[in-house]
Amino acid sequence: MPESLATSPRSVGAPPAPPARPRWPLLLFRVLVTGEAVLAAGQAVLAGSFLSGHYGALDLHALNATATGLTAVAQTVAAVLLWRPGGGPAWPAVTSALLFGAEAGQIAMGYGRVLAVHVPLGVALIACTLLMLVRAWRPVAAASGGAVRAEGVQGTEGAAAAEGAV
Repeated sequence: MPESLATSPRSVGAPPAPPARPRWPLLLFRVLVTGEAVLAAGQAVLAGSFLSGHYGALDLHALNATATGLTAVAQTVAAVLLWRPGGGPAWPAVTSALLFGAEAGQIAMGYGRVLAVHVPLGVALIACTLLMLVRAWRPVAAASGGAVRAEGVQGTEGAAAAEGAV
């Protein structure tokens, strides 16, 4: 047997390793989801401040709504980059686009003073944003064997734990 075959690092019949995905789309998405969550929580604080008699907080609430909407647009773009060129899952793009649509409706309800819709929709938006934040920061499934890098889980349990992670 020739020397080069005997010392080959790959075993015979093993498939080639898939190319590594770029990490920057995931990092960008995570940063934007974090910013979106902070801005959404700020909306609740500013609304509460307005209801407590600090009437200038309403202008800040409107300004923060614009920042939240713009962040949702950027988050959607980052999620599409994570999905298509990045080879990641589709859920961030879909949920980010839905979040932006709901925020546009939320802003319209706020300016229209339709508080019966604006307040519960705001609560739902904050809850959904926090769920996205938690899911976005879950450990990423490794390329081989369904392992989860951050937790070191191996085998079928690792694959089940990693399913649906970004």
